[in-house]
Amino acid sequence: MKKLHLIFLLSILTSLCYSSQQQGRLMMELVDDWKFNAGILSNLPISSQYDDSAWLKISLPHTWNNLDAQDGGDNYQRTVGWYRKVINWSSDFADKQVFLEFLGANMQAECFVNGTSVGSHKGGYTAFRFDLTDKLIKGKNILAIKIDNRFSEEIAPLSGDFSFFGGIYRKLSLIIADKVHVDLLDNGASGLYLTPSKISSKSADLEIRSTIVNESNEAKQVKLVAVLRHPDRFNAIEEIPNPDFIISNMMPGGSGIWTLTETVTIPPKSSYVFRKTINVNNPHLWNGKKDPYRYEVDFSVFSNDKLLDNIVDHVGFRTISATKNGFFLNGNLYPLRGVNRHQDRKDIGNAISEKEHNEDFGLIYNMGANAIRLAHYPQDPYFYDLCDRYGLVIWAEIPFVNNVGNDPEFGNTTKNQLKELIRQQYNRPSICFWGLQNEVRGEYDAKMRTLMSELNTLAHREDSTRFTVQATNHKTANNWASDLMAWNTYPGWYGNGTLK
Repeated sequence: MKKLHLIFLLSILTSLCYSSQQQGRLMMELVDDWKFNAGILSNLPISSQYDDSAWLKISLPHTWNNLDAQDGGDNYQRTVGWYRKVINWSSDFADKQVFLEFLGANMQAECFVNGTSVGSHKGGYTAFRFDLTDKLIKGKNILAIKIDNRFSEEIAPLSGDFSFFGGIYRKLSLIIADKVHVDLLDNGASGLYLTPSKISSKSADLEIRSTIVNESNEAKQVKLVAVLRHPDRFNAIEEIPNPDFIISNMMPGGSGIWTLTETVTIPPKSSYVFRKTINVNNPHLWNGKKDPYRYEVDFSVFSNDKLLDNIVDHVGFRTISATKNGFFLNGNLYPLRGVNRHQDRKDIGNAISEKEHNEDFGLIYNMGANAIRLAHYPQDPYFYDLCDRYGLVIWAEIPFVNNVGNDPEFGNTTKNQLKELIRQQYNRPSICFWGLQNEVRGEYDAKMRTLMSELNTLAHREDSTRFTVQATNHKTANNWASDLMAWNTYPGWYGNGTLK
């Protein structure tokens, strides 16, 4: 694909709370009754005997930099933070798989259950899960989580014009699933992948793909059911009282269009990939702010008529293209006019709630923007959903900014962050661009030719339906692979508004 050079215009509950329940699986949001300590400890606080009585009592989401990292400088606490909590055994855990789901913890995390590590994760802006099943005991379970936001040559970003707030700053939940369930260890993704293709106003194909795992010790015969339907609800936010579309048109009644079924036997400790394609006549297109119509896909796993697992997601049918004349949505020129958005707030840091997300989104939407660059890192799934619902085109990107790490693992962790971003946000019609880097310096040209080629190839292997893009302020980046190029020029700010 010929690289296009574009100018991107910048403008200004209880301690164990049942937060949501899908039939077949249970989610418990872990909010209250946490103990916290910031600092490097010589004695790891992971056992039940550890005395944390002097620690600070906190609730999640949380960051220890909400007050000291507001000015964008480097003089804020980059250290290790420890979180501890008692989880009492529940009958809900019996004969189930129990996972701990992080939506965001910056920049490294390691989790311990009853003194034993259950996993670690590098990267501060994507979701990840750990399987706790084999480490939970009847009685009290000690959950200890180490979060580290210190500088590391392995993990992007190494620098940036934003603060790297430490902490468990997005939702943290337990997921209790049947032994047979949609894969929950696939890079933090939902496990349901929806791929539209051959899209026109007359017809569209939709591939529905999911991996089902059987963690039991015996073969299981399961019935897999996928339903495509029109939605019967629209979750409006009060910050947008007068959207550019009629809300009732977004929820015509919940009627089903297609139902796919398949019965298979999954061997013990094995998995099965469901992959089916359907054709939709006269699809209602997702058409930006004027008509952000989405269909609902309901995927269920049954055994002997018992519902074991269920995933519900949305899909939008739309086409995108880009030429020297601009960006096109559904074949029509669609000039992108928007802003960049960071996720932090004064005195809150990046441990913000849906209230702050709604306020930000309302301001952006009501000023007339039709696009957002979510800079410079993956943001909360809730904000992507707002963009889907209200029709804003999104540039989503990984936190690869300014510098390339000297550690050999830097490239691997950067590629892993890209894979996580794409898989976790794969189904979103609002996302049209995967951002690969922002203003990495030209002095890294030799390394970047290789790494950008690898990132670009990875993005297209994971998702062939969207563009890759990079943002730069120098011409050396012409050597670096991507579909599109965004030139950052800042007249009156730095660089005299010229490209070097």
